[in-house]
Amino acid sequence: MSRMLVVVSLLVLSSCPAPRPPPPPEPGPLRAGVATRRLDLPVGIAMGGYLRTRPASDPGSPWARQFPASQGVHTDPTVRVVALTNALTRVAFIRLDLTVTSPSLRSRLDAALKATGEEAHLFIHATHTHAGPARIMPPARLGSATGTDFVSLVMDHYDAEVETRMVSAIVEAVTDAFAHLEPVSVGLASVEAGDFNDDRRCENDPVYGSDYRDTALTVVRLDVVDEAGNPVRPLTALLHYAMHGTVLGSDNTLQSTEAPGALELYASDLLGLPAMYVQGAAGDVSPRGGPFGHTDLQSLERQGRAQARLAQQAWERAAPGPAVAKARLDFRERGVLLTREAFGYAKDEFPEWGGIQCAAGGPGMCGAVKSTPAEVFCLPLEPRRPFKTALSLLRIGDLLFFSLPGEPGTGLSRKMVGALAPLGATTVLPVGYAQDHYGYLLEEDDWLRGGYEPTVSAYGWKFGPYLLAQLEDFVATIDAPQEAPDLAVVPAAVPRPVTDSPGPAAVVTQPQDAERLATHVFEFEGADPALGTPRVSLEREAAGAFVPVPASSTRLVINGPELLLRYAATPSFKDAPDALTRRHLWTARFETIPSTALGRYRLVARGATKAAAYELTSRVFTVSKSTAVGARVTARITADGRYALEARFPPNPTQYVAAGLDDVVGNYRLRDADSNPNEGALVREGTGSGTLRAPDGSSAPVTLSWSAAESAWVSPVLAAAGSHQLELAPGALVDGVGNENGSTLSTTATK
Repeated sequence: MSRMLVVVSLLVLSSCPAPRPPPPPEPGPLRAGVATRRLDLPVGIAMGGYLRTRPASDPGSPWARQFPASQGVHTDPTVRVVALTNALTRVAFIRLDLTVTSPSLRSRLDAALKATGEEAHLFIHATHTHAGPARIMPPARLGSATGTDFVSLVMDHYDAEVETRMVSAIVEAVTDAFAHLEPVSVGLASVEAGDFNDDRRCENDPVYGSDYRDTALTVVRLDVVDEAGNPVRPLTALLHYAMHGTVLGSDNTLQSTEAPGALELYASDLLGLPAMYVQGAAGDVSPRGGPFGHTDLQSLERQGRAQARLAQQAWERAAPGPAVAKARLDFRERGVLLTREAFGYAKDEFPEWGGIQCAAGGPGMCGAVKSTPAEVFCLPLEPRRPFKTALSLLRIGDLLFFSLPGEPGTGLSRKMVGALAPLGATTVLPVGYAQDHYGYLLEEDDWLRGGYEPTVSAYGWKFGPYLLAQLEDFVATIDAPQEAPDLAVVPAAVPRPVTDSPGPAAVVTQPQDAERLATHVFEFEGADPALGTPRVSLEREAAGAFVPVPASSTRLVINGPELLLRYAATPSFKDAPDALTRRHLWTARFETIPSTALGRYRLVARGATKAAAYELTSRVFTVSKSTAVGARVTARITADGRYALEARFPPNPTQYVAAGLDDVVGNYRLRDADSNPNEGALVREGTGSGTLRAPDGSSAPVTLSWSAAESAWVSPVLAAAGSHQLELAPGALVDGVGNENGSTLSTTATK
């Protein structure tokens, strides 16, 4: 009986339909968060990107082994993170103010985030500043494990402590960004920005023609939305552009975020939000100098402010519509094997583990000469285990970013954009210097024409086409499982000792009262840079109290670029590398410009010694109006017969400590974006009154009014022909912000 019941029960159960699998989870709305942290790296660290040699004046640093030590800060290197999620996918889009990214940095960051419980896909990219911290690239040695580390020639030697300190700041930023997620909608627009970059690789002109580069500045705008999905306020903007960070030369000793950072900084100021620079196909694209002769830090400020206005135009056009309830956010990644056989070389065609200093192209470099593969000679690299680097795709709605592990040339990048077309994204943007780095990524014909780029590219003329083929296969198999990138082995960090200070923090030199255009100097004894770069802030008296001075609606004047910070130790590390105590002297410089607000100021330095935190306040100093209006004056007669007076402030070309040293100490601020600093900034706006002597010898008072069309102060129409002489007493010519002439001005013009 019981056996019959079992049989019947089985028959009943077998006739029931199988339970349906649960439906796949569905995405929710897109949410985003933004966070920024200073990279925890001391002044003294070597800077990457150039082949640098130590000058005799180099003070040395425990943070620089082969390269010169950095000696100050123009703009702090930072990490900025845009965290993204749609409830199914979590992505940390990470911008670093570095020359390159590295596999060890990515692996160390991945492990550090997982240790905190933060699970997210990582898309790491560098701005490619050539004035950013180095020492994060693992060695690539010539010939054997004891050979010269080729990487050290452009990035100094790898240092695990540098990388560990950097990762700590990145983890903080990622965690903070994910902790402040808000629902967002996405918009996008591009503007033409060809005035700000140049084709820097003439060798490939026979391949592509001259002036071959990407010139679009694309702005991706994320706006916070309300419960109905309607945009209510902007959150952040991604600024995609192609441009090397090479305005400052190889002798520069100031840490700086360079041209990419200038665009990001001034666009953030203008838009009132934290914008993020995203580097494009900049392998063959340099920043373009301006038309008026600005150099170095003035050039960075001029270009950044001008580009920011273009970014604002694109940002306004990119205003997003309502957010979608089910947002598309995809992150896909493919591990790409790095071996000679995978690239497609025959056994004797290319060094087995890669080659450096590859000689290609004929004499003259910029001609049409092209090497055959048989003519290429490279120095072989040491044996290394096979490694899979990453090709990453990040899709946000109809926008697709793809990573490139090096410096992509324009030609290869455009073919890759075309290869991604089957994925159906409306906009496809390459991100160079992302996830890893293997030198310049060029098409075969381009590579074989020689020049500098092939000499620092480890995998030769077939590497660029190989990456393109891998990307094409990635697209064709996008829904299939992909090989994962390898994680690099990361060595443990050994912390350096921190030197003591001989006494507590103290003020050494006080700023003095001065007119606009002067530089106010504040020196103080602080602590070892390993304990952190001091934060020097500018305060101004208002209603009887000193308050922080805003640089824009979103940031205060703290350190650069408005304040330059420099460091020197006594004894120097060069003179006494094993000293246990040093005098740590920090110098902040505040250079005023014609429009600096008048009033009473002070500088406040905050930092920490080994014993305690410190706060040092300077004496109160006064910034008064300039009396240098009219340091240079010229006069002419306008087309409609009026006397026109053009006045300028004194010339302000960039100044240096000594010939051959790119240590900026004066005239680092931009006074006039549209004037050559060797001629002096143009004085604008305001009024003037003086005496005008007519050709017949008679004199009469005259009032001058500012004419924007003439860029000069002009009189009423003159009646008589001949020579007219204008004389203005001291204080008679006042510009739009209260500056005036301190001495008599006299000019002559003939009608």
